[in-house]
Amino acid sequence: MNFKSKLPRNLQKYASFGVIPKLFLAPFAILTVLVFVLARPFIIIQVHKVKDWRLGHFAINTEILRIKTRNFNQKQPNRLLTICYFGRKQASNSFLAEMFKRELPSVSGHWGWLINELTEKIPCLNSTNESDDYDTEGFLFLNKEVMRFKDSEEEKGMKFLERHCESKHFVCLVVRDPEFFSQTRKRDMSYHDYRNSSIDTYLAAAEALAEMGYTVFRMGAIVKEPLKSTHPRVIDYATNGMRTEFLDIFLGAHCKFCVTSGTGWNSVATIFHRPVLSANTLPILHRGTVGFDSLLFPKILSDKSNPNPLSISSILERDAHALLSNQAYKDAGVVIRNLSSEELVDAVTEMAQRVEGTFVETPEQIEMQAKAKQILSTHPKLQPSPNYYPIRAQFASCFLSRYPNFLD
Repeated sequence: MNFKSKLPRNLQKYASFGVIPKLFLAPFAILTVLVFVLARPFIIIQVHKVKDWRLGHFAINTEILRIKTRNFNQKQPNRLLTICYFGRKQASNSFLAEMFKRELPSVSGHWGWLINELTEKIPCLNSTNESDDYDTEGFLFLNKEVMRFKDSEEEKGMKFLERHCESKHFVCLVVRDPEFFSQTRKRDMSYHDYRNSSIDTYLAAAEALAEMGYTVFRMGAIVKEPLKSTHPRVIDYATNGMRTEFLDIFLGAHCKFCVTSGTGWNSVATIFHRPVLSANTLPILHRGTVGFDSLLFPKILSDKSNPNPLSISSILERDAHALLSNQAYKDAGVVIRNLSSEELVDAVTEMAQRVEGTFVETPEQIEMQAKAKQILSTHPKLQPSPNYYPIRAQFASCFLSRYPNFLD
């Protein structure tokens, strides 16, 4: 029965916005929240609105929530029950949403909206404001127990790899461009075009990895240009019709490592503890960049009147270390240069060697790495107090060797 069609015409518009169903469900929701309050001496119940509209925030934020809930229940006598509220009809990745729902109870629709709205008025019953997109406490870094795929899902994913990946060793490549936002957002998102890169510049790097024996899957849901390669081990998964919500997660969870220019998708690799190379990324010293365990080869910043790369001290003097818009860089007199194909080949080569355990740093590189860590851990513009935000990322040694003045 279509409930809406049975209503008088002047009430149908309210049903469209869910007003009538919410009014009907409100008394039951109030009683449910009252039960949450009364149960508190025995079980702590909290509602959390997940950030299901963007994959990066969705993956990181919800995985931290899952780990925090599990850790609490392992260490505290009172049990914590975290209920996730999924506010959108369709999460940014439906399969990842399904995986989280296996681990945490969830609510959605009009009922979920009411439960979330009511518990927001009682802070002890709602943990949404405690969200952590940057993992400042190291939950992801320290936790080794990742979510598991069902046996049938593991078999399905492995069959895909048997058909398309000769060695079972594969790399996921994801390059940010403006197409996703232009098709999915109703407002102008061009203010952070500074984060975008051209897939063409990654072609040589992808083929270099392929020559090392890796299969390279170019990831992405909506992309501007195809990755034009004739190499049999370079697969443009984003545009060739292979892509599914399930494979987006399965490949991210099983890749040898991920190469990213800084998009939401690479958070999938992060929550499944796959190594990440962040190449062609900005902002350069934001805690969301240096706070995650990854290898960094950032975009090159220079003065508008001088092509030489800026040093960390110059970047910090201009407050250009964590700028978040095109205009902000322009106002700071900073020009952004994307990495060359040669630099990207150097970056992926070092990453592959690090993952395989064959990379050897020179004494000079070891010294530069220590100096970079010291600056990032103690500079007052980066830390409220020394080591307040843990630094888990490190710069690629090939970046530091190519630009030794960066640490001046």
